[in-house]
Amino acid sequence: MFPFRTLLQAGLAGVLLLGATAAQARRPASKEELSRIINESAGFLKNREPEMTAGEYVLYEKVVAMLAVQPDFAMQLLQGMMAGKERPSPAFEFVLGNAQYTANRLDLAEAHYRRAVEQFPQYLRAWANLGVLHYGAGRYDQAVASFRRAVELGDNSSDTLGMLAYALQRAGNAVGAEMAYLRALSVAPDCPDWIEGLCDLYTQGKQYVRAESLARQLVKLEPREARHWQHYAGLLLAQERGMDAVVVLESAWGLQLADAEMLLQLGDLYAQQKLNPEALASYRAAMKVAPEAGAKRLVGMARMLAEDRQAGAAAELLAAVEKDVPAEGRGEFLQARAELTILRKDWTGARRDLEEALAARPLHGPLLLRLGQVLKMGDATIAAQQVLAAAAQRPESAYRAHLELADLELRARHFGLCVEHLEQALALENSPPVQAYLAKIKTLVSSHENNTQH
Repeated sequence: MFPFRTLLQAGLAGVLLLGATAAQARRPASKEELSRIINESAGFLKNREPEMTAGEYVLYEKVVAMLAVQPDFAMQLLQGMMAGKERPSPAFEFVLGNAQYTANRLDLAEAHYRRAVEQFPQYLRAWANLGVLHYGAGRYDQAVASFRRAVELGDNSSDTLGMLAYALQRAGNAVGAEMAYLRALSVAPDCPDWIEGLCDLYTQGKQYVRAESLARQLVKLEPREARHWQHYAGLLLAQERGMDAVVVLESAWGLQLADAEMLLQLGDLYAQQKLNPEALASYRAAMKVAPEAGAKRLVGMARMLAEDRQAGAAAELLAAVEKDVPAEGRGEFLQARAELTILRKDWTGARRDLEEALAARPLHGPLLLRLGQVLKMGDATIAAQQVLAAAAQRPESAYRAHLELADLELRARHFGLCVEHLEQALALENSPPVQAYLAKIKTLVSSHENNTQH
């Protein structure tokens, strides 16, 4: 049987939380935002930073306006104007670093920033920009060092503190990351990037109550971001508040934000509460965007109903969705319907469905085994032997197939063949009950041989 009930009882929160924090969550500060930070640092902070020479300032005035719109041409001009001149000042190294960054020559940009801070160690914005460069490249340990130095020098901007927090988080320093996120939010309390970063940090630390309040805030700030709703629902599930999660997922569905995974999870929650019509509606909605996954859930629900002795309801469900089941899910649908017909002892109907399922997967061991069992129960002994013999050739079904064949041979009083199949089964999987059964059969064989001799 498909373990649908087990699936419902385990992993609901994990799927939602994983989807929100690992697969879909954006990294704080996009490439465009990083470029904005670099470009906004084009001016100078009087009395706090090194100054350019008069000659450098002339070049700067001529070229700086071009850097944002024609970085390659601007760099050619700078290089031509500086040919043969003395070593640039720290301030001009900084300008050249910005220019190279804008032209996407990151190695050269890093070299200029490093020369700037080597010549002027208190150069706050050069440290900050160096941190931005490392951050964008995913070199988080280096980003931490650069951002931390900028903060030590007095940088209290939300951008620097937030990126420092994220870099600390990625570098494995959860405590430092939390403190930096809180400082960033004290400067920009409604910044979704830093709220989301702190929310993810609390989620990873299983501080679900703290994370929940932040997730709720994110939903209010960015109600069209589906991942916030998904994360919020996952946090509620992690706290065993299933019906609260239902409300959140239903809200996302109502806003047309729920993806297939969210709809499937909503269906699972309804099925857990035995709210079958609501579960069916959610699964059918999921099937429109993820046909195979939705069909699997519907088939699983039908099997769960059958296990609960609601075979009629299960049959109605399968009949209602049959026309919507995609080709990829047809095999599982047929297996589920076959199980229902088996419950009614309709061996002919079960055989028909299983044979159709096998037509698509002729070497599928479990299907061969189930068809052999159905043929056996329907007294089609010769056909059952043939199908079970094929199942015995498949690793995933060989053990059970040999046991079924042993039973057929015992019924036919072919004791020697029965023993052979039991021994082959035991060679695949050691089982004390089967060992004991084999010993009894061997006693029967011995007794039968003695009677024959006398």
